[in-house]
Amino acid sequence: MGLLGKLFGDDDLDRKAKGFFNSLVGGGNDNADNAQTVQYTNYTPTPAQNAAAVNFRPSGVSWGETMPDEENQFNSGLKYYDYFDNIYRQEFPDYIVTREMPRGESYCLFTFTQGSRVALKVEVLSRTTGAYKERSACKSQGIGYTRFYHNNPGWWNTRSYVIERTRSALR
Repeated sequence: MGLLGKLFGDDDLDRKAKGFFNSLVGGGNDNADNAQTVQYTNYTPTPAQNAAAVNFRPSGVSWGETMPDEENQFNSGLKYYDYFDNIYRQEFPDYIVTREMPRGESYCLFTFTQGSRVALKVEVLSRTTGAYKERSACKSQGIGYTRFYHNNPGWWNTRSYVIERTRSALR
């Protein structure tokens, strides 16, 4: 089974694709002797493909060329760090959330603490920042970590996306 067949669960798909592309490349020849017939079968996705489709987030949910209708960093009317701060304080009341801005307005670090335990650190930084120190420190200390970029074109940081990623990173 070739690559296409493996991807779509159809042993015959590679032959069909090759026939289709050969007919395109052979292009314009109306000679019936060279014509190829491509048969199409009903496609039924596997359970794994169904699961992947459910988890697929199309453009416009939290990224893409068009700003989504959902509240996001750019339509909230807030500075990016206030936008994240508001979400974190409203959606994660079981944590003490602190905000630091050690490098000025281009970088923000949120720390989620529960009791005396640090559960998560979230960096919100410029897309041109190549900082990995915080991520490495969190990994070595067993602390959850995630990051967002506040100025990457088409990355909207919708409210649901920020909440989902943050919840997933909490330890």
